[in-house]
Amino acid sequence: MAQKKQVALRKQELTAELANSRQAISKGRKAIKGQLQVKKQLRQWITRKPKAVFASSIGAGLLATLLLKRPRKAAKPSKKPSHMLLGWILALLKPAIKTWLVTRVKTLATEQVAARIQQEKTINTP
Repeated sequence: MAQKKQVALRKQELTAELANSRQAISKGRKAIKGQLQVKKQLRQWITRKPKAVFASSIGAGLLATLLLKRPRKAAKPSKKPSHMLLGWILALLKPAIKTWLVTRVKTLATEQVAARIQQEKTINTP
């Protein structure tokens, strides 16, 4: 009987130890999961140190502008008003000229196709 009591007592101890181990594992898992969430860490860092985040973002922006700066282009001499007017007129006429050319090419192509069909008809008729 004493042996059965000892076995039962040992089972209870092991069950309690197993429950404690499960709780420790669960807490550790939650802690690791929280440490691996980048979004959550970033949010916490921003709420804890907003001035540092703001200053670092300004610094990163300035550094990027310095590193990615394009060389300045040489200043172009100003155009004469007559040249500017001619450029505007050409810019306004460009769409009309394009449509006229497209319709002209279409009509020429249809005329050529019609002429070939007419030639084939005259050759094929006895």
